[in-house]
Amino acid sequence: MKLLRLCANQIRLNEPLPWNVRNEPGALLLSKGFLIKEQHQIDTLLERGVYVDQEEFEAHQRSSTKAAKPKADPFAIWAAILKQVGGLLRSHHDNPHFAEDISRMSGHIHGAMKQDVEAGTFEMIYSDHTSYAVAHSLQTAFVASLVAERFGWSESERTVLVRAALTMNIAMLDLQNQLSQQVTPVTPQQREEINTHPARGRQILEQAGVTDLDWLRTVEQHHVTPDGRALPEDHSPHNQLACMIHYSDVYLAKLSPRASRPALASNTAARELYLAAGGANNPYTAAIIKEMGIFPPGSFVKLANGDTAIVLRRGDSANTPQVQSLISADGWVFPDPHFRDTGKPEYKVVTTVPRSNVMLHLDRKRLFGYQAG
Repeated sequence: MKLLRLCANQIRLNEPLPWNVRNEPGALLLSKGFLIKEQHQIDTLLERGVYVDQEEFEAHQRSSTKAAKPKADPFAIWAAILKQVGGLLRSHHDNPHFAEDISRMSGHIHGAMKQDVEAGTFEMIYSDHTSYAVAHSLQTAFVASLVAERFGWSESERTVLVRAALTMNIAMLDLQNQLSQQVTPVTPQQREEINTHPARGRQILEQAGVTDLDWLRTVEQHHVTPDGRALPEDHSPHNQLACMIHYSDVYLAKLSPRASRPALASNTAARELYLAAGGANNPYTAAIIKEMGIFPPGSFVKLANGDTAIVLRRGDSANTPQVQSLISADGWVFPDPHFRDTGKPEYKVVTTVPRSNVMLHLDRKRLFGYQAG
């Protein structure tokens, strides 16, 4: 029997082993199909050295190559969706199929979410786009739909929610981009444009051929309270779809940088939203914070050992996300990110780190293990 030593990327959490794992003499340690559920188990195995029979390994490689379809790159999918949404929002005057095209995009968005929702969440939280207005609308559609699923809303309600979120700011795209780069106070003229954009947005959609009344009403009513403050005690008359979009919009705006202020760290954004919007008495903000968590994928965190890490996926609890360390305590950038088990005391997450504090370009596809297909 000829043995091959296994590397870290060949043993994956929560995926059945595709071959028997052995020690150096060749004795069986773990049987094919065994499921490893803890990162520290993988770390222990790799430290002691684990091996696989070469013939068994190569047979699996051959069968996998024949049977498996390459995973689609979710980051390429989201980039394509963003580009298409931007094109649609900019061309509504000349597109007789605008309503149908936006509806088609809502289907693409839900499909991408189903493929890998945490990679999608990472993209929404982490990515920094040149066109803030379009990216923010897509982010709002993503988060609002995700939270609506937690509420048990129907597929048709979530579809309307995405359509409305994508088009909520269609009347002020240029101004929204301008404001994200503006360091001076909002002018009276800009304030008027901001205040009237929901009603003007509905008019634009009607002129573009949108006839769905739920979609139109949600866009018109998507600013429910000033600056995301608490709902009135009797908020039953409020449009639920508009409320969901409104508070998702406010939450994500806090996570986005402006020329006048840096982006807030994820836990700070959640705390500010929670306190300003009525705390546990506001079902929308409570659900957004519960769904996104205090350490959502795409956010940077500081670990107990001093490492700066990036959150990739949720963990077994809200306080133990799956992370990869990027920068050591003394400021050295790791050539290859290191998985850390945040359930261990030495790798416990101690705080979040604002995005502006980490000046790195991350290969998102590599971090998530997606290979070119």
